Amino acid sequence: MAELEQSGQAYTPAEERLRAQVEAFRAAGVAQGIEQGIEQGIEQGIEQGIEQGIEQGIERERELLRHMVESKFGDAIGERVAPLLAKIDDHGRLDDVGKWIIECEEGSELIERLNRVI
Repeated sequence: MAELEQSGQAYTPAEERLRAQVEAFRAAGVAQGIEQGIEQGIEQGIEQGIEQGIEQGIERERELLRHMVESKFGDAIGERVAPLLAKIDDHGRLDDVGKWIIECEEGSELIERLNRVI
């Protein structure tokens, strides 16, 4: 077909139908590829957004817990607890730490508990 286009000769009706079908298949393939690409891009964007949101939420929870520790036990204990909190990336475990802050009478007791779970 490309040879006919270059030579300037006219297409027969059968060739014209075939040419139209080929173009339709190409267009459909391109459209399908674009659609799939867009869908994949959206899915990846959503996944990345969710992951970033979770990470930011965990970081904010760590900051809050550190402030609670500093309020109850002082800045020195808060500084010792911060690197331990940084090793925890589970919301459930961070919730436990919040309970421990309330339960523990001494900062050293809290640090012992943290060391046992890390």
